[in-house]
Amino acid sequence: MIDLFVSFSIFTLVLWVGLEIGIEKELVRATAVTATVSYYLFSDCLPNGQSVGKKLLGIAVISARTGKKCNIFQSLFRNVITPFLGFIDSIFILGKKRQRLGDKLVRTVVVVH
Repeated sequence: MIDLFVSFSIFTLVLWVGLEIGIEKELVRATAVTATVSYYLFSDCLPNGQSVGKKLLGIAVISARTGKKCNIFQSLFRNVITPFLGFIDSIFILGKKRQRLGDKLVRTVVVVH
């Protein structure tokens, strides 16, 4: 929920600033959507494997293989499947290792940081 608020804030800020300085509406909208989607897809590979929400909650996404923060491809893939397989993806959290389907596929784990 925190990252949803961050995404909404990014969208609103880009939209507001772009329109205030007189940039064409369609370009501002496209930029706002691009910035918002980029945050959503790549936020898990920010420093320490933490999006803003994960940092506030004290958790991080790391590579199960290396123990280091997840890379850009892991972040992209684990987040891109959620809108398409949201409910199915979430059911996997009930398993022994408590990993979403996206985490299993890209070999990442969420840990207390």
